[in-house]
Amino acid sequence: MAKKMCKCAICGIEFDRNAIQAVRHGARRYSHQTCEPNGELVPMEGGANDPELKKLKDYISTLFGENANWAMINKQIKKYKEENGYSYSGILKSLVYFYDVKHNSKEKANNAIGIVPFCYQDAYNYYYSLFLAQQATQDKTLITKVKEIIIKPPKMRGTKQQFFDLGEWEDEE
Repeated sequence: MAKKMCKCAICGIEFDRNAIQAVRHGARRYSHQTCEPNGELVPMEGGANDPELKKLKDYISTLFGENANWAMINKQIKKYKEENGYSYSGILKSLVYFYDVKHNSKEKANNAIGIVPFCYQDAYNYYYSLFLAQQATQDKTLITKVKEIIIKPPKMRGTKQQFFDLGEWEDEE
């Protein structure tokens, strides 16, 4: 993520709002939380340090390549996170489910991730059923007995290779 450099309204020292917790001092002014502990906290964008978001963006970049519409994708990720309460890993798993498990085409996606709200619950059910199956079979051991079967090659019966003489087919004069 980009650095959001601003100058503290109280001490005057420049700082990055994504690296250090900031509070709102005025309409467009910010200060350190240590300088103004009772102020309104400004949410930090955890994009640079969040490994789940990095995995999600890496998958999206491999999915769409250089055609990805990052302005729309970032807006959608933020909307899904805040309004719908989706996690980054949930968004990633729903995209993996839709494109890799169900083998749907990405041609209609417009290089964005607008399909996530429509397939999120199906992806959740799919991964939850995988989890339950894994839990049910976790303590079980599978014993397999291997029996080797030898199949003899088939015998050629009554098949002769016949060659035709082209001289018989020529017109007689």
